[in-house]
Amino acid sequence: MRVVLLSALLLLLIASPFLPGGHDPLALPLSTLAQIFGAVGLLAVVTSVPLLVWPRNRFWRVAQTVALTITALAVSAAAAAESGPLLGLGALVLWVAVLARRPSPVYFVALPLVALAGQAVLNRPLTAYARDTAVANAAEMIAAVEKRHADHGGYPDALTAVWPDYRPGVRGVEGYRYAKGGESYDISFELPRFFFDAFGTREFVVYNPADRHLMPSHASWVLLWSDARIRNQQGWYESRDAGPPHWRSFLFD
Repeated sequence: MRVVLLSALLLLLIASPFLPGGHDPLALPLSTLAQIFGAVGLLAVVTSVPLLVWPRNRFWRVAQTVALTITALAVSAAAAAESGPLLGLGALVLWVAVLARRPSPVYFVALPLVALAGQAVLNRPLTAYARDTAVANAAEMIAAVEKRHADHGGYPDALTAVWPDYRPGVRGVEGYRYAKGGESYDISFELPRFFFDAFGTREFVVYNPADRHLMPSHASWVLLWSDARIRNQQGWYESRDAGPPHWRSFLFD
């Protein structure tokens, strides 16, 4: 029963950045750690399965200890890389506390497999759901920008404020970015992605009513390059339709 509950918690942790709700800065880092645990934890699976049959076998106990140590170090290093040394240290302390309790090999067989299978099953539907939700929730902001244009004859230069007011409604999406460009504007957000989905890829979803989307890799390019050069060399490796009219996704590696 405890394995089932932990499996459900692990899947919830993986799915968290893609679920509806206010922005949670820990949602994506914790999800990433759970996903890495699923991949690196396969070492623990391989060394724990024999212990289900031969629980006192010294060789497999040592092998499991080595595998769990590698898994712990990998997850802790990923935590430090994602959110700094404090989270990395916390992950390592948690691992040590768990291992000190000497849990049954069943946990180290079931949980990594659940995490890995969860990524494979949830990847596409949750990513699409998060994208569609954030795009749909931008409608109010777009309507307000267009009303500002209709009422005052121009788009706002910026929307920098203490309270953003318009929220994507996805736990792993920090917020919308607004940028005026000539007689049009961009509204964009970064979409959370599964760690092993096109490894290293970042996805930005951009709205531009004139279909002149601009999503450069570096702020310095905007300052140093001409508009023509920026538009011809933005830095993304793929652009695709993001659903509703005037929305596009840009993938960066």
